[in-house]
Amino acid sequence: MPTNKAPTSNEWDLPKLRASINFQDDWKDPVSGESIAHEFFDVKFYPYNPVGAPPVFAIASKKHVIICRINQNTDSSTNPVEVLKLIRDDDDDAANCSCCWSKDMETGQPWLCIAGADAKVKVYDVKQGKLVKTLVGHGGGINDLVTSPLTPSLIASCSDDTTVRLWSLLPIHSAQPCMFILGGDAHTWDLLSIAFHDTGRYLLSAGHDQTINLWTIPPCPSEPVTHPLVIHYPHFSTKEIHNSLVDCVSFFGDLILSRACWEETIVLWSVSGFSSSSSSMSPSLSPSHSPSSTSSSFQGNDLPLSTAPTTFDPSKLTRSAFWQAPDLNPETRPAYFTRLLQFKTVDCKGQFYMRFKVLHAQGGKHPVLAFCNARNKFMFWDLSRLGSWQRFLGELREAEEEAEAAQGKERRERMRVVEQPGWMPARKAPRRTATGEGGGGTTYSSTAAATAAAAAANYKAAGSMAGRASGKQLGTGTSTSPDPETLLSASAVAGGSGRPGSSSRERPGSRGSTTTTATATATATQTAANRPPGIGLGGYTQKQLDEWHDQCDITDSHKEIKPHKTVTVDGKGQHFVGRQVAWSPEGNWCVVVGNSNRAMIFQRWGK
Repeated sequence: MPTNKAPTSNEWDLPKLRASINFQDDWKDPVSGESIAHEFFDVKFYPYNPVGAPPVFAIASKKHVIICRINQNTDSSTNPVEVLKLIRDDDDDAANCSCCWSKDMETGQPWLCIAGADAKVKVYDVKQGKLVKTLVGHGGGINDLVTSPLTPSLIASCSDDTTVRLWSLLPIHSAQPCMFILGGDAHTWDLLSIAFHDTGRYLLSAGHDQTINLWTIPPCPSEPVTHPLVIHYPHFSTKEIHNSLVDCVSFFGDLILSRACWEETIVLWSVSGFSSSSSSMSPSLSPSHSPSSTSSSFQGNDLPLSTAPTTFDPSKLTRSAFWQAPDLNPETRPAYFTRLLQFKTVDCKGQFYMRFKVLHAQGGKHPVLAFCNARNKFMFWDLSRLGSWQRFLGELREAEEEAEAAQGKERRERMRVVEQPGWMPARKAPRRTATGEGGGGTTYSSTAAATAAAAAANYKAAGSMAGRASGKQLGTGTSTSPDPETLLSASAVAGGSGRPGSSSRERPGSRGSTTTTATATATATQTAANRPPGIGLGGYTQKQLDEWHDQCDITDSHKEIKPHKTVTVDGKGQHFVGRQVAWSPEGNWCVVVGNSNRAMIFQRWGK
């Protein structure tokens, strides 16, 4: 039986809205002189402060960058945001939409890079507010900037010219700062989003052509270069994840999160055979050196002794160098990727350039996915809840099976306590009476003993809730990162039949298999007749159980997981459209920016 104790830990707390901030903007149309719609497009926290220091973040609009600091000691009635500096871009052609942080590797001074429609990356010394350098080379507007997680002096930009460029900010590369160009025919339309892997060795790119590419990045040269190295082919490329333009991609460990404009979901998926712990690719086998796609041996998680896939066969929607399938029959060969989960994001259709952000687990804190739609709603998913829910159901089933062998009072005493996840509120089951055939009544009070009786009566088929899903089975993924593995560890619990407790597992890269749940359905029908009205397993109401099921069930990769928390704000006469989300390095603060030059400040564990 579940414990009847209110959780005291706040590790499951999700952010609360702390402040809403608007900034005035004096930018006008350079031709007509009229005011135009103002919008914040990007926000990034400074990642290089010591632990415990007040978080600093930058917000980018078309003509301005605002540097802010959060005072963590203010009470809830006080605005915690302090504006430190305002940087204005007075270039006539400037219309910025992206920013990223770096720093002077010699002095440690913070640098901020901004870019936009004028195809230039401008690097500012934040403390002095002065332009340090300008990086040119793109042939179209720049739509995203990211910094290598391991090398602050290496940044990447993606452009309407369909290429990704990697730039070195080191003085030794000042004559030719562009180190690599990820180009060729990998993309055929404007790029919108790029993301580094935590190792800095891999990079994702996506955009208007619906293609998501995964690139392997060579080591950055330590000496001056005269020309950038052009990499023609990614090591993985697919058009099959989404059906419209892709405006946000991100790594989650070795897994990938992505969303598309006309689809109201964020998809979590894996590349079969990809592992960031594999050995580095030999320079002689770099995809930039040969267009050949001939495959040879492939051992374990090591990269195959072949070059990256080419675009020789344009009808092939997915190409991969991480998984060499000798069987080319699309009906029988292993899949090159596996869709794992989908997160439901309502009211987004027709809007693009809307980015989510995942807080990676660190310091004992849970991974949290955050997103804002186009109608004032801010959504949060605690990814640790997914596994905890499956384990809770499985443990309840085991406890019920152990108690089934006993009878009467002995059975009640042998029903062991199952500790509920900390995010579940303390059970408050109403007192109800169930009338049996003989007219007698059984009273279900809020005591632990009554909870055990209810659990024993109602949980012979713990999978009855999970069985309501279509039965699509999850692949196990190929990640070696502990955070995604923790998230998906319940796939072993929620295996073949979709019921907690099943131990069947699919090998990496396999497709989902449709299964039936006739036994679970029959048992659920039988036990439902004996269930007190409105009461489900463990003394919780069926309505509450259904809500948790919709938020946490991972037995069907096509089922959309609803947000664990949704915050709706006043749009002040118009719909707020979220453009970018940023988490502070320690995960205590979350900032969301969007139209009308508006920023929303969320806080966790506030006073």
